[in-house]
Amino acid sequence: MHIEDTVLDNGLKVLCGSQLGLQTVAFAFGVHYGSIDEDPRINGSAHFLEHMLFKGTRKRGWKQISDELKEMGVRNNAFTDHETTVYYMQVYKNYADRTMEILSDMVKNSTLPEKEFELERGPIINENLIRHDNSKYMISDYIPKALYKSHPAKMSVGGDNEKTISKITRVDLERIYKDYYTPRNSILTIYGGISGKAAFSMATKHFGDMDGAYRKPVRRVAKEAQEHRQLTIRRKGIKQTRIGIGFKCSEFSKARIGEFISLLVAERYLDDRLFDEVRQKRGLSYDPMASYEPYDTFGFIAAATGIEPRKVGEAKKVILREFTKLHDGEIDKREFEDTKKTLSIENRVKVDNTAQMGIEMAVYELMYGGSKILESLPDAMAKVKLDDMVGYCQKYIKPDKYGTVLLKPS
Repeated sequence: MHIEDTVLDNGLKVLCGSQLGLQTVAFAFGVHYGSIDEDPRINGSAHFLEHMLFKGTRKRGWKQISDELKEMGVRNNAFTDHETTVYYMQVYKNYADRTMEILSDMVKNSTLPEKEFELERGPIINENLIRHDNSKYMISDYIPKALYKSHPAKMSVGGDNEKTISKITRVDLERIYKDYYTPRNSILTIYGGISGKAAFSMATKHFGDMDGAYRKPVRRVAKEAQEHRQLTIRRKGIKQTRIGIGFKCSEFSKARIGEFISLLVAERYLDDRLFDEVRQKRGLSYDPMASYEPYDTFGFIAAATGIEPRKVGEAKKVILREFTKLHDGEIDKREFEDTKKTLSIENRVKVDNTAQMGIEMAVYELMYGGSKILESLPDAMAKVKLDDMVGYCQKYIKPDKYGTVLLKPS
């Protein structure tokens, strides 16, 4: 895999990963704006705006956008995170030009229709209800709440249905759209069965007239010390208790790329260990998982699972024991080598997944300062040394200072 890049005259950076043997092409448009950039009063507005870009432009209503994409068999979606918002489309390569035109129309010409704005509040509220009971999102939304007291990382990506979503106005979204959906604050990636020359020509054709003054989000790096904290949330109507345990890590830095790669390996090693110890050997849970999430301004490594309320104590002990083993260097060397091999292979295989690669290119460029890192991941993961991984785990995993989240039945 080789990634080419260019910058259009308007300042939009465009990346292309050409894989001419593939039958699909994926586009991802990423914006350097997420939940940490929001006014806390309207937390969830970045995600709300993401929804609204599918609701109509100056020349297409939401139904026409939906019908045209469906007609071409386009796989499309979007997501908002703490520091980014990304829109992506994957299509058979013969329809690449038309698909990019629709994406550019959404990005450049959204009208944020007033009627659709009020209607969309309902789906967002219900998405949050689904999201807040999911272990995967529990890690990204709730673990930072337990780890950070003052940094905006503590704000939920989806917002609070009662406190903030109900207060967001269309004017709020118009301001974000105008200020941050601009060429120099965004990235366009193109990946799959298309040449670099054709990709850059297409990007110029459809995004070359995108305009808007550059307004960089003002961010501060989290400097809060690790301490033992517990956040307990009670909710009516749920039967499971969900538990999450996490530890702060440093924000991403190119100067610490070795740490970044090593902790990616540690994340997978821990994930495999939790599956074996929590699910397979003890039958405590269906979905134990681990996650290492480094951002531009903060980071953490965490584990979470759903559990029967009466077995929470046992599950917590097992999870903490696995974290402690990472800290103490009690690593099964064969499992460690197997983890590295698996990760290396997976990162070679994913080059055939155009949607995943388009998304990752955008995320790595926005959050990690360059998608070129993706090219070196397979070899870099295979070369991680055990002592290095343990050293980084000791740096951040303090068994007596961890953040815990308990989402319990009321």
